[in-house]
Amino acid sequence: MEHDLSLVGAMLARQLLPMLRPHRLKDARKVRVGRHFDGGYVMLDRFAGMEAAYSLGINDETSWDFDMAQRGLHVYQYDHTIDGISYQHPLFHWFKIGISGRPEPEKSLDTLERLVEANGHSGNRNLILKCDIEGAEWDMLINTPNSVLAQFSQIVVEMHNLDRIRDPGPAAVARAALINLCASHRVVHVHANNYAELTLVGGYPVPATLEVTLARVDLGEFSPSDESFPTPLDMPCNGLAADIHLGRFEFV
Repeated sequence: MEHDLSLVGAMLARQLLPMLRPHRLKDARKVRVGRHFDGGYVMLDRFAGMEAAYSLGINDETSWDFDMAQRGLHVYQYDHTIDGISYQHPLFHWFKIGISGRPEPEKSLDTLERLVEANGHSGNRNLILKCDIEGAEWDMLINTPNSVLAQFSQIVVEMHNLDRIRDPGPAAVARAALINLCASHRVVHVHANNYAELTLVGGYPVPATLEVTLARVDLGEFSPSDESFPTPLDMPCNGLAADIHLGRFEFV
């Protein structure tokens, strides 16, 4: 039975991993947003006309938020595990609220859909999203309507526990989340968090935690990327260890 479950997990993994294949957006260049090492992300330099950024998961790291604010975007920050942020900016709006797939007010958790509505951004498609919520991203991505995800021109999400997709349950959850996300977005950049290790999943080496940047499909013409990851813009999250080589991160 255990062998059969492993085969099912491997099959599901082979279905979901190609959705993480990076693409190149024609005539778009990339920039690093946020600090060196952990906390910075590589994104498309397509911020003109954007009105607000959502930063889900703060802890004590606000360099990405600061760079968004310096571009003139109001930044809505959510983290229920802290009592405040150490760095202030006139365009920061911090809330002691965590993100979940369903409202749980007794746990200070709410949904992205409800928060977007509360901030007066319903229907606004000039938004940016950064999500680092330590594994809760899967529940959020499954339960957030794609119409809400499609309001975000770019999405940066740290995908945790990818090593667990060897098992059918986590693989099915990740597959459903990626189907919902990739209905409106394409992956344009990947970077392995080197605080975790590579694991073989369905015969492929996969990082346990992967930083993924996605762009909305209506931004232009996408084609499979020929880049090798990490790129010169990337930096290891753990500055005391080498970055993890992903190559083209393609699955055939």
